[in-house]
Amino acid sequence: MTRAGLAVALVTAAMLQAVPAQSRNCYSKAEFEAEQAILFQTNLMVVSSACHDASYGNFRMRNASAIIRYQHEMIDYFRHTGSRSPTQSFETWITHLANELAMQQTSTPTPQICQQAASMLKLAGGLDPKQFHKLVAARAAADPDPAHPLCK
Repeated sequence: MTRAGLAVALVTAAMLQAVPAQSRNCYSKAEFEAEQAILFQTNLMVVSSACHDASYGNFRMRNASAIIRYQHEMIDYFRHTGSRSPTQSFETWITHLANELAMQQTSTPTPQICQQAASMLKLAGGLDPKQFHKLVAARAAADPDPAHPLCK
């Protein structure tokens, strides 16, 4: 696992600690895929901003409907795990995730961040909704989440 991948996994685990213990349920396959999509989008947003790269804006324009669908899937996850305000829980989770990713970058010079993220920025620059779905589905299949096992 790359340093960035490990960081995202650690941040995800930390953010999900905020969900009450009794509601830490398993993920459906769709929820885990949605989490991977949101992680990719958030990491792209943070890196694109740091590198003054237009990839994130272009990615969002091309993939708006898929992003919205994945966001709704995660809001539904927070809903079925007992959140009183699933939309607010989602917003809090994604904000914490973006803040953690940005904070992790503070110890690395921006040119190095941009160099390390060059392949992700290039990949994002060409992803359409179908390719984005394939990417996050493959990530979900390859990277089981011990904090959220798949539902049986």
